[in-house]
Amino acid sequence: MTTRHTPTKAYLKQALVSLLTEKSFETITVSDLTKKAGVNRGTFYLHYRDKHDMMTHLKNDTLDDLYQLLNDPHIFTDTRLVLKEALAYIIDNLPFIAAMANSSYLNFSQILKDFIYQFLTTIDGFQEIITKHYQIPYHYALEVYLASIESLISYWISHGCQETTDDMTAIILKTVGFEKVI
Repeated sequence: MTTRHTPTKAYLKQALVSLLTEKSFETITVSDLTKKAGVNRGTFYLHYRDKHDMMTHLKNDTLDDLYQLLNDPHIFTDTRLVLKEALAYIIDNLPFIAAMANSSYLNFSQILKDFIYQFLTTIDGFQEIITKHYQIPYHYALEVYLASIESLISYWISHGCQETTDDMTAIILKTVGFEKVI
């Protein structure tokens, strides 16, 4: 991507975030986006097929950034630090992430649960840990665990991330009962 494309995509992203505070994704048009971003429709179509393609690209870029945290060898083995870094990323990108969370186009809840699950699969013995902790079959224990974390993070986002990353990390780990285990 050339440096000329970077500002255009940033303007379009800002326009989308702004428009999502005014109306639903379904009612936003490409014309709305280009007008708000100050670019012409032809420029939009150089980057994206339509607004759905744009949202998919932006969502994937965000997830790619978060997955990079999982691949960082300096924090990979420290669950608390990975969680804290992921929460810091959310704060740093709150306008777009909050817009994603509020958009009915994306199933943000499922996206978040999938991300959490990807991380959990990297923890040695996780299946045994949660099965023992909850004392119910694994697939139910996993759903309880994922839903708890997803709900806490979604609530935190919807309330403007008022707690610090340290506080939120502690809340999440304590809620799922793993503040000392993982």
